[in-house]
Amino acid sequence: MKTIIVILLSLFSSKLFAIEPEFRTGNLKTDFLFYSETNGNKELSTNDKSSNYKSPILAGTLSALIPGAGEVYTGNYLKAALFLAIEGVTIYLNHLYTKKGDDQTVYFQNYADEYWSVVRYAQWLNQWASSLGGSANIHIDPNENLKPWYRVNWNELNQAERSIKEFSHTLYPHGHQQYYELIGKYPQYSQGWDDSKFAKGTYSVAGEYYYDTKGKFIYYSELRGKANDYYNIADKALIVTISNHIISMIDAIISANQHNSKISMSAKLNQINFGGMIEYYPEINLKLRF
Repeated sequence: MKTIIVILLSLFSSKLFAIEPEFRTGNLKTDFLFYSETNGNKELSTNDKSSNYKSPILAGTLSALIPGAGEVYTGNYLKAALFLAIEGVTIYLNHLYTKKGDDQTVYFQNYADEYWSVVRYAQWLNQWASSLGGSANIHIDPNENLKPWYRVNWNELNQAERSIKEFSHTLYPHGHQQYYELIGKYPQYSQGWDDSKFAKGTYSVAGEYYYDTKGKFIYYSELRGKANDYYNIADKALIVTISNHIISMIDAIISANQHNSKISMSAKLNQINFGGMIEYYPEINLKLRF
């Protein structure tokens, strides 16, 4: 039995010491002890990167361009489907409600052009500006075949508005976004509507314009508000779309790092002491993290 052990140890030691041939005494025990003291446990390799390595930079770039693409690259298909679905839904909603807002804008602008007249508003100013503490001498073209906004001298109109201290705004030219906003927002423009007291011939007190904000004035405000609501939804959808790109990019980078850290391998040469005799044996560690 002793003979077999010696032979096995000799075979092992001959293979072992072939690693470092520069020091051999010929004494098995001495050589083992020396090898133990000088080498101990030898780590041969750690964290071997395999061909399955995923680049975090590439993963992040893919998801920044197309949400979910980086997740496909790292093998997270469920997340990829989620990010891609959010992308599709939010882009659709942005397009849908932008168009709704555009259509509603055309509708309320046409409504304003039909029922609100800058000529009527200028006539009211010419008649009542002095009673409001201002002055107005606005030229109005008598040609009724022209559109109302072509019949009024706009500079004279704005000058009359500035002369009245209680007025807060001057009217922008027709077609401007502020033109359509002001006429349905501030009471000073209430008498331009065709259902106002001035239009009906019942305007009798200088300051009653402030309270004559019913009927079409209110309805028109609601039309504008509806358009703004559509645009707000479209804007929020766009914000979610952009956020989806950013979140997907960050998630893809994290997913790539997690993927790369799931598999690690190391190899070591360990030693064990048997009653003064030291044996060496290889150890390979394969770690899977979930």
